[in-house]
Amino acid sequence: MTKKILVFSNGEKIGDGIIKLQLLHEIKSRLPDYELYWLTNKGKTVYSSTLKFIASNYIDEILDQADLSPFFWNKISKRYKLENEAFDYILDTQKSVIRTVALKRIKHKNFISGSANGLFSTKKIKDIKKNQYYLNYILHLLDLIIAKNTKSDFKIPISKDLEKLISDSLPKDKSCVGIAPGAGEKNKIWPLENYIELCNYFERNNKTIVFFIGPDELYLKEKLKDLYPNSIFIEDHITGHQNIEIIMATTKYLQLAISNDSGVSHMLSTGYCPLIKLFGPKDSTKFTPENPNLFSISSSDFNSKNINKIPVSRVIEEIEKVLI
Repeated sequence: MTKKILVFSNGEKIGDGIIKLQLLHEIKSRLPDYELYWLTNKGKTVYSSTLKFIASNYIDEILDQADLSPFFWNKISKRYKLENEAFDYILDTQKSVIRTVALKRIKHKNFISGSANGLFSTKKIKDIKKNQYYLNYILHLLDLIIAKNTKSDFKIPISKDLEKLISDSLPKDKSCVGIAPGAGEKNKIWPLENYIELCNYFERNNKTIVFFIGPDELYLKEKLKDLYPNSIFIEDHITGHQNIEIIMATTKYLQLAISNDSGVSHMLSTGYCPLIKLFGPKDSTKFTPENPNLFSISSSDFNSKNINKIPVSRVIEEIEKVLI
């Protein structure tokens, strides 16, 4: 009989989806004989769209926007016949009690959940640190199913064809640095004049600047092209691939990248190049994975939630440490 594990979330946007790719890898590497089902409640998951090109290597079936009901007189899901399904393990990655109650209606042998301090879990939840990086919390739950003592060997897979296209579009001397000056939320954006100061610093040090511009910052593009005519907007050079694939693959050819806390910063967090990530107002600890190539600078280091309080000199200091 086929063994199955169901993972439940409340949906993934691009940042969450990229972060949880490591979870997909860990589940498949620890439980290679299991089919992996991914279930969301009302939120959508990028694993069925933007990140399908990676997620499809791990997930056997996606049940998106199931709209679960906690009430026994209703169907479990408005969208799927979950009454007919049964799983060896259900892994609940969220903490809403009402959603957990609904989820537990699905037939299972083992139910792993940190909701209500582990009240619903068939295995005891203990030693979970507060305010830790949230993927570590989920991996802790996975450890209750099957532990892994070695460090993760996960790397974002990059297609060889795309690697070659990017290699052909960048200078051969590997002197490129990436700059992602935007973010979806305005209070997460370090001032543009600070980024300009950094770009001037890089040009004085003979670096080629590769800009990554999100959909909300397209108005900056012409200005940056005028200021830095020798810079590269890599997404303009390559067709036939999604922007997210291009950004991830480009990190293989960067000496360093700098970004605000944004969706693009998650795309740059591949581990292939050092990334300096600027935080404010959110807690950098909760949203920073344990990665030797990731360096965070937070406005909280300067007793503020305002990202503007991070001085350019502090970022240059970090750059010089990383590029030694």
